[in-house]
Amino acid sequence: MRADIDKTATVPTAPALPRVRAAAPPTRARALTVAALRSLRRSWPVLIVGVALIALWYAVGLYDDIPAASQLLGPGASSGQVWNAALDLHNPWVPLPHQVLADFFGALAQPLDAPSGLWLHMGTTGMEALLGLIAGTVLGVLIATVFVLSRLVERTFLPYVVASQTVPVIALAPIIISVFGISLTSKVIISTYLTFFAVAVSTTKGFKSTAPLAHELMRSYAANPWQIYWKLRFPTALPYLFTGLKVAATASLVGAIIAELPFGSATGLGARLLQATTYDATVAIWSTILAAAVLGMVAYGAIALLERLVVRRPATGVGGPE
Repeated sequence: MRADIDKTATVPTAPALPRVRAAAPPTRARALTVAALRSLRRSWPVLIVGVALIALWYAVGLYDDIPAASQLLGPGASSGQVWNAALDLHNPWVPLPHQVLADFFGALAQPLDAPSGLWLHMGTTGMEALLGLIAGTVLGVLIATVFVLSRLVERTFLPYVVASQTVPVIALAPIIISVFGISLTSKVIISTYLTFFAVAVSTTKGFKSTAPLAHELMRSYAANPWQIYWKLRFPTALPYLFTGLKVAATASLVGAIIAELPFGSATGLGARLLQATTYDATVAIWSTILAAAVLGMVAYGAIALLERLVVRRPATGVGGPE
């Protein structure tokens, strides 16, 4: 009878689970929105600091401009008239952000070869800085190579390389100008002078950062010094080289502008800055400084992009480098 019960008994079955739909792949618009939100979340500290700096700029500017506007309009002017006049003074001592931006974009709207615009001056200074950066990079890498191949040369000449950076460039510029004249060569030399040191120091540190075991491995394969240099030292030093290049890119701009300032250059941001100072055009002075800052950020961004394309990042994993 128990056997009959066992035969007729039915095994209870589990209830059927509801079918789960596969998540639809995100659309392109949704992916772009997510990427934009992530980028905004990473950049919010920069935005907050930027807004705070602009607010501080307005506060300092209005603190200086309101008394000047009140004096200009006379004692019978209302507070609204004084406020409007302070926001739009012709040559304020501290121009407000909207005045600087208006002059900056107005100068960019002019033709490329217009002397009163910005494109001609930014192009001239940018070309001088680029040539100085290239020359300084080559010189810095050569110095670092000689230093790493000969400890005696490094001990002998490193103090002189360091001492060269203690000479003010504003004192060195007249000597270079007197030898080479007011020419592109003299401006590139001054820009190179401010560029090579950062590249030389950072690249030397990169050359010396190779692992001793890697050297032993290369020697076990009978590699000569130049093979060790090109296949081991130079690839290892690339991140250090680009770190120096980021510093040198802005230094080359400083050198180019300094070379243009007191020596009668017709074009360049330094020449525009000198001309604006001569005619007491404070808004043009600040817009020229803004143009130099934009040019420096473009140079820095180009170096950072080139670094991402050239330098191979190590793969991360469990226990690997972060």
